Amino acid sequence: MDYELGCRLPVADWVWLNRTGAFRDPALRKYVSAFPPPELMQNVSGLVAEEDFASHGADFYLALTAASPIPLTDYKKILDFGCGCGRLARMFKGHPHEIDACDVDYRHVEWIGQNLSFLRASRSEVSPPLPYKDGQFDAIVSISVFTHLNEKSQDEFLSELFRVSQPGARLFVTVHGERALHRARTEPAIWDMVAVDRDLFQHACDDFSQGKHAFIPQRGHLTTKAPARFLDVFRRRKVISRPFEYGITFIPEGYVRAQWSQWFDIADYRRGALHSFQDLVVLTPKK
Repeated sequence: MDYELGCRLPVADWVWLNRTGAFRDPALRKYVSAFPPPELMQNVSGLVAEEDFASHGADFYLALTAASPIPLTDYKKILDFGCGCGRLARMFKGHPHEIDACDVDYRHVEWIGQNLSFLRASRSEVSPPLPYKDGQFDAIVSISVFTHLNEKSQDEFLSELFRVSQPGARLFVTVHGERALHRARTEPAIWDMVAVDRDLFQHACDDFSQGKHAFIPQRGHLTTKAPARFLDVFRRRKVISRPFEYGITFIPEGYVRAQWSQWFDIADYRRGALHSFQDLVVLTPKK
């Protein structure tokens, strides 16, 4: 098998190489992408082991493959919006066309720029515009970004992704829907991961039950501010250029279909597509 093909391999073989082969046989490691240092992996995923990080990336790649109407390698210009330190982007090694990736954390962008030569990494800001042309991309992927935005930021970036997408493009965006909220309510390990105030969480549950966007501030690595109404203090971190309200967001499917339809048609809605937790929404721009 020609492992130099990277993601042009049959999907099952490429996923096996990344998830298993590169760890079983050291001679195969050169065919997969480099791994970020543990502190960067932990920033974006809570993981520190390379094997776990690789497995997550493989899971995401499989979920996108299942949701896409064409092979991922057929897209000519892909944007990984909110790429982190490459959990998914690593999987595009060997892609025959153009891959761009952007993130607000300069540490992530710097690492990707130095280690994943098959894509272009750019620094983005906590609000639009993105550093791309109108109609530049025929595919946009956004994993675990809209799961952390307040409603104002959500709408700003939906509008911006509409701007940079081509007519007929496919966008693959994850959200926390009913499945994620249920697991946060009922599973102690998920509750610990969410790590928010219980009263604020209950308020968010009430908003969700009424079909509303439900945002709760978190002490995440990007948190630099929070509204006074949350009565909490967040330590300022100098990893982004401007203040940012970071949190965890739960939004009902009905809200997505109604609110997001200002810019996009909902081509598919896959509940729990990522680890039986995040929903995957497939969008096409109304162009």
